[in-house]
Amino acid sequence: RVEDTTMRLLVLTVPTAWALVAPAVSRVSRVVLASDGVKYDVGSGWKPEEGGMQSTDTPDFFYEDGDDRNSNIDYTDGIMGSTGLDKLQSMSRSSDPGVAGALDVDPTKIGGYQAASASEKGVKFELDVPASMGRFEQEIVINMAAMSDSSRVEDVFIKPVCMAYEDFYAGWTADTPSTFSVTPTEGRMDRRGGEPTVLEVEVKPDGQVGQKVGYLCVVLPEENEQFTVKVTANFS
Repeated sequence: RVEDTTMRLLVLTVPTAWALVAPAVSRVSRVVLASDGVKYDVGSGWKPEEGGMQSTDTPDFFYEDGDDRNSNIDYTDGIMGSTGLDKLQSMSRSSDPGVAGALDVDPTKIGGYQAASASEKGVKFELDVPASMGRFEQEIVINMAAMSDSSRVEDVFIKPVCMAYEDFYAGWTADTPSTFSVTPTEGRMDRRGGEPTVLEVEVKPDGQVGQKVGYLCVVLPEENEQFTVKVTANFS
């Protein structure tokens, strides 16, 4: 009997426990706004003060109505974006790019360049080491009458050896007789493989019989290069 009584109590207890558990209820909060207190377009008439903080960037929009800057806007303005090509094209139309007169000159000749003088470059016409040892770029021998009224002119050809155009200066050593001269005394030498530089050596007789020797120095100061030509004049 004790077991039967215990079983009856368990059966009665289980439904009672389920009855004590309250079901979950979902709640929704509702907020009701009254339309009477809503205001629109608040601050729409505000404008910045004159002279205050302003943007320095170029605007990508039209100016305000009534602004005089709107009258100068063309339909092509800004079509190039921020590249500035429109301004560049307008400048090129109103100025000469340098093409005019380009066909009036010989494109095979070098011109428009003026080199400094030999004194400004600090060039000295002296025998270099090879010439001091008797090694010359070229040796010229001139035979002429001492009492002749005409001078003798010989051409000297200097082959270019530099990779670029170089200024050259031609002159005689200090011990060369004054009756020796050269033309031109300065110029621009061609690049390696180009045309040789031609110098005209002129010797004038002075009525004295004998031998006179002069040393012509062709100096390229930028390349520290020198060509020395020995000129021997025999007057009889």
